Amino acid sequence: KFAFSNRLIFDLGMNNGDDAEYYLKRNFKVLAIEANPDLCDFVNFRFQQAIKSNNLEIVNAAIAMECGHAKFFVNLANDHWSSMDPVWAGRDGTLFKEITVNTVSLGNLFEKYGIPHYMKVDVEGADNIVLEQLKQQNCLPFYLSIEDCRFGYQYLSALASLGYQGFKLLDQSLVPTLKDKSTGHHFKRGSSGPFGEDVPGSWMSINEIEERYAREVRDKNLVRQASKDHWWDIHCRGLVE
Repeated sequence: KFAFSNRLIFDLGMNNGDDAEYYLKRNFKVLAIEANPDLCDFVNFRFQQAIKSNNLEIVNAAIAMECGHAKFFVNLANDHWSSMDPVWAGRDGTLFKEITVNTVSLGNLFEKYGIPHYMKVDVEGADNIVLEQLKQQNCLPFYLSIEDCRFGYQYLSALASLGYQGFKLLDQSLVPTLKDKSTGHHFKRGSSGPFGEDVPGSWMSINEIEERYAREVRDKNLVRQASKDHWWDIHCRGLVE
């Protein structure tokens, strides 16, 4: 049910390639998905050698329920906020521009490239699309991370229903203080940081992670418990067979 031992990572929401840089240093093959064509051009130039050696492949598309085309909104102040949702892309009153992009489904990617060992999900408002499509798959990534995005309880419930049994919370504001021991890589601000066993802390059950989430992130009434300069990724792992 879980892809445990391969060397493939899916980077959903590649942005400027800072996460891909780390995965490549760890000798993984990386499939990176990014809707913003300008960022794809930048990363194509940044990692020319990795692309030539077939260690990195970039797909310029947005994740959707099916392959085709869709409107995509590029935030002009912060490209991390670009989204298929104009409300999401224009948060805090920032300006954005509309473009048309290709779309690709998760099932199509799994069929073409295989099931990754780890999948990073940071797709700004399309996270539920990814979780919904995971329900349709017979095999899942062993490790997965997803940006909290104010829907943590919903995401945790969905991940548990998929069979994920270990959970961690990573405060993304602390990522620049972390260093990968095996490569010496220093994580940049805005990057996702480590994954799997390298995320600080012990694996927690679904009940334990929900209790911690309620203490540190949002309580059961969705009242925020931390200042806005903190944001989180939820990490999970599957069952070792």
